[in-house]
Amino acid sequence: MTVVWRQSTRGRWVLLAAILLPFVSLYGLNWLIFHPGFVRVFYPDPPFDTPQLADVIVVLAGKPERGRYAALLAENRLAPRLLTTLVDPDCLGKSGARELCATGVRNTVDEALTMRRVLAREQVDRVMVVTSRSHVVRTAAIFTLIFFRTGMDVHVVATPLGAPPGAPSIREILSFFPSLGGAVLGRLNPELYEWIMQYRRSAPLRGAATRSHGA
Repeated sequence: MTVVWRQSTRGRWVLLAAILLPFVSLYGLNWLIFHPGFVRVFYPDPPFDTPQLADVIVVLAGKPERGRYAALLAENRLAPRLLTTLVDPDCLGKSGARELCATGVRNTVDEALTMRRVLAREQVDRVMVVTSRSHVVRTAAIFTLIFFRTGMDVHVVATPLGAPPGAPSIREILSFFPSLGGAVLGRLNPELYEWIMQYRRSAPLRGAATRSHGA
């Protein structure tokens, strides 16, 4: 009986460790994003802090700091064009009215799927995506999955550190794996992904209102 109890207890600890380890690892990775000085001791050019030449800069919807930093990168001639995920550039070029050309993106997966379609039409090779520092790990994972084997090289960069530098977002960490699931589904079965998103939008759960950029 004692042996069985010990095995059961050990199994529970193993299961708990297996569940917690991915989230602890994600927290550690996000912590490093907020402490690039520590990373540079081992790696001189942290990928999320090193902008690269691109054909276009894509700024994700959300905090104003993203747009300001993207504009600065464009001014420094790292890319000839700057796009927002909120407006379809082809539609804007034809109609000239931003309100008629809204993409209707609801979250980061939507943004990646939308820009994949837009940039595929424009046949660009190098894309630089700008987002907030707390959002950069999840963004990089989503765009990597959705742009996989498209022939486009996607590089995600974080906005500069503030003072104080901040801390990882628990919400971002908890959203990581659901977002990856959404990215895979959106890539493999866009119709099913859209149906699920519409169902989430209309389902009267958790206060009924769907928060933007939640997946």
